[in-house]
Amino acid sequence: MNKWSRKLHSRISLPIYFSLAVFFIFLITVSITGTLFFIAHFFGLINNEIGQDGVYLPIVLLISCAIIGTTISAMTSRKMVKTIRTFIEGTARLAKGDFSIRLELEGPPEFKVLSENFNKMAEELGGIEILRKDFINNFSHEFKTPIVSIKGFAEVLKHDDLSKEERDEYLDIVIEESARLASLASNVLVLSKIEAQNILTDKDRFNIGEQLRQCVLLLAAKIDKKQLSLDVHVQDREISGNKELMNQVWLNLLDNAIKFTPEGGSIQIEMKKKEDRLAILIQDSGPGIGPDALPRIFDKFYQQDASHSTAGNGLGLSIAHQIVELHGGTITCDSSLNQGTTFTVTLPLSM
Repeated sequence: MNKWSRKLHSRISLPIYFSLAVFFIFLITVSITGTLFFIAHFFGLINNEIGQDGVYLPIVLLISCAIIGTTISAMTSRKMVKTIRTFIEGTARLAKGDFSIRLELEGPPEFKVLSENFNKMAEELGGIEILRKDFINNFSHEFKTPIVSIKGFAEVLKHDDLSKEERDEYLDIVIEESARLASLASNVLVLSKIEAQNILTDKDRFNIGEQLRQCVLLLAAKIDKKQLSLDVHVQDREISGNKELMNQVWLNLLDNAIKFTPEGGSIQIEMKKKEDRLAILIQDSGPGIGPDALPRIFDKFYQQDASHSTAGNGLGLSIAHQIVELHGGTITCDSSLNQGTTFTVTLPLSM
């Protein structure tokens, strides 16, 4: 099949494709049958009496057309059957968990759309499978670590020869790990609840500038402890949304900025109005995020620190991402190593 015929073949829709196929099969069958009878009659292979007889000739023509038409149909349908078998084999491999399978079906546009949708489905399923495995591995690690720590220090606390200082130190660790475990369970429940929501509930109008200032006050102790400089440029703007959920977004983003900014560093909060949308930028002077980690920062349980030595469980940004999307907004991250990080949350002014 040359380039022109392949291009024309790919543009013909499936109903027209079948109609043309039937028409050409019929045309070819009649032409071949007529040609064969003409040649047979020309060489005297057909008795003139049969040709003049009104009974036998139609029967001979019908049988000949049936045989020739069936042969031509079988030959032309092989490609269609091959395409269907390719699709069946692809779905069978996909059902067995082989998400690397891709199809490139040739033929009518419907087959091309079918292969594109199949490939997109396989890609999405492959991504979901990777996320599922990561979720299980990370959740198991995050959940198991504090439990093992609590168990170990609880066993040590049974010893009678511990000093008061040692006992207090171990008790503080148990309390800290218990709080971490409670936070993990709470965040998992919050994330599950948000992911199950398709429609935002409990909406009202509230001042987002005032909300940001209140979040800064709640985290003032952490800011002072690390001697961070804070530059806040926000205005009083009202948006429609769930105030409690949006409060969690700002607390998560600000807490991350404080956690990863070194002592004496700086954090900047800025608000910009862009037509009918509001952009809030939270920038820190921390170590930044590497190019390999940047695409995954909103994944559940993902932490750039593979050793998990940094406080947190990798759910804060995932929760923030889900909440912002539920409000019809977007959240993006711009970061480079040793150049700080900027999170930009864009929200509609009216919903």
